[in-house]
Amino acid sequence: MNSINSSRGSRPLNADPLRLAARALLAVTGLSGLLHLAGHSLLSAMPKIPLCPFKAATGLPCPGCGMTHAFLALGRLDLAGAFAANPLVFPLAALAALYAAGRVPRALCSSKVVNSALAGVLVFWAGRLLRNIR
Repeated sequence: MNSINSSRGSRPLNADPLRLAARALLAVTGLSGLLHLAGHSLLSAMPKIPLCPFKAATGLPCPGCGMTHAFLALGRLDLAGAFAANPLVFPLAALAALYAAGRVPRALCSSKVVNSALAGVLVFWAGRLLRNIR
């Protein structure tokens, strides 16, 4: 084990569950694009049940509602469709790509940036809720 891995604890860098999840997310996004080129769709293979427990319980969308459709649209390079499903897909995809590559700038990890991002998500969610209530 080299010094980079040992400074992060006993788990090797490649076994980080969040990094593996980011890589899986990007792989499925890419698979969506490849299947689209072949004339198939991952959306048609998805179950026709609500994927969001919050929306199933309340009837209101959570901040992440539509994210599955947004990432699948992003894989097809359907940027308008991805934005329509959930505009948060673009910063999340960029962050997932950076994290999967192990290249997240330290500045993004500061509490000020994280708190600002969370505040932005809450403002986005409030706007989404107001649009659905009217």
